[in-house]
Formats: sequence, C-alpha cells, structure tokens
Amino acid sequence: MTTVVTVTLYDGEQDDLDIAMRLIKEYEKLFDRNNKDSDVYKLNNNLTTTVSGDTAILLEKALSISEKSNGAFDISILPLVELWNITKATKPPKPEDIEAALTSVDFNNISINNNEIQLKNNCKIDLGGIAKGYIADKVKEHLKNAGVKNAVINLGGNIVVMGDNNGQGYSVGIQSPFKQMGELSARLTISDMTAVTSGIYERYFEYENEIYHHILDSKTGRPVNNELASVTIIAKESAIADGLSTACLVLGIDKSKQLLKQYDAEAVFLKKDGSLSTTDNLIIDNSDNIPEIKRR
Repeated sequence: MTTVVTVTLYDGEQDDLDIAMRLIKEYEKLFDRNNKDSDVYKLNNNLTTTVSGDTAILLEKALSISEKSNGAFDISILPLVELWNITKATKPPKPEDIEAALTSVDFNNISINNNEIQLKNNCKIDLGGIAKGYIADKVKEHLKNAGVKNAVINLGGNIVVMGDNNGQGYSVGIQSPFKQMGELSARLTISDMTAVTSGIYERYFEYENEIYHHILDSKTGRPVNNELASVTIIAKESAIADGLSTACLVLGIDKSKQLLKQYDAEAVFLKKDGSLSTTDNLIIDNSDNIPEIKRR
C-alpha cells in the first residue's frame, strides 16, 4: 500500500480486526502491479486474460469513472507513471518520450467481458488511483457483516467511517499542502461516509524551481497544472470517491461539479492560494481558526 494503514474498532472483537488486516494484505497482493502473482502484473505482462471477480469489478468501476470524466481518471496511465517515476526522478522526461508514452494511454483500450480482460495497443494499467478505496469498502463490508457498528478505516488518507460517533460524527482533517503532517486547512465531519483526498503535495520533486507532482494528466502526459492543490471527495463508496478525487483534481472546479452530480458525491476544493471552495450542498464555517466544512 506504500502508506500507513489503521483500522480502529469501537465495538466488535479482536478477530474482526485481525480478519480486516488480513483482507487488506490479500487485496494488496491482488492489485499490486509489481507483485508477480497479482492480476494486474499478469495482465500487464500478457500472462493472463482471466482475472478474479474482485479485479473485474474494480476495473468496471474504474472504467465507468474514466468514461464519465472523459479520461481525467484513466487507469491506462501506467506508461506515463513509469516514465515520470516521480518518487525517484530528479528532472522531467524529454518531451518526445512523453509523446511516445501517450500513444499507449487510452482507457478505451481496455475491454471487459465478465472476468475476461483484453488490453489492446500496448495498454498497461495501474490501479493505484482506486484500489485503496475498493479495499476500504471491502473491509467495511466485512466489519458490517461481523456486526461492527462503529469503526474508522484509514488507508493512507482514504477514510471510511462506520457509525456516527455517538451522534457527534467523525472529524476528518484536510491537510495543508506542503506543510508538516497535521497542519490543517479545514476540517469536515462525516458519519457513515467516506472521505478521500488527492493532492499535488503527496509525491513530487522539484526541478529548476518548479514542482512536478504525481497526478498526471492523461491528455498532456504531464503533471496537472491548474488552480487546485487538493480535492477531498465525500461519498458513500470509497472506491468511487478514490477515483473521483483524481478525476476532479485534473478537471478543475467547474467541470468537477458536473461530474460529481452523477455520483451524488460532494467535494471540498483546496486551491493553491489556500482558499476553499465546495460543491453546493456544503458550506464553509470560518468562525474557528480552522474552517469547518458542514452540510447545508
């Protein structure tokens, strides 16, 4: 998962927690493109066309978001991800190399027929922009079936809360970009929902006084460059919120609002200048030092 994972139960049994953590590890192995036993590795290396039911379902969710966002979210972006290699890079790739990688990036090169997957035109996939959300949903499903009513699942910022914290809701912080962990730009309170944030400050490098981050635009082949520093999606389903957080960061505020209506989801947009904007059903309360995001 390349992140810190925590699952907190406020009721239930130790076995429920142990199974939840085991599920996380199992799904990570299934979706990890670097694991030779994973469905994704086998697809990308032409070792199989048949995948597990979970992988097929996740691919269907990903393609739905890709289609509705016109490719702002695109799991076929792996050639660009590998080219930029953000966590190890010291300078951007050559323009001609970006153009070459772009020829293989197109979610329309992915077709699904039940558990049979076809990748065309040298397409390769990366589920990193949606897998954590799906795994969080599966952990929630397990805990709910076990009778757990109150819990917080946090997969590196993909947060799912179960219950309402004795009527108070759960407080979720929105990180201030490029600041120390825990320095917040806003807080929001949610119950029985998920909150997922994508930001340009999570993984990046600097070159000639310019920041190059890991959210890549599948149209330009370069890091997204608009007014946004982060987007936090509030929704019922974490996989959907995960994919939408990337799509909305690429699209910008106006186009994102149109997309979010199709999923009955809300968003908090944090701009590079530090100002906040929200979808219509949320309001910003500035009465405290840290703005509070509330429902109308």
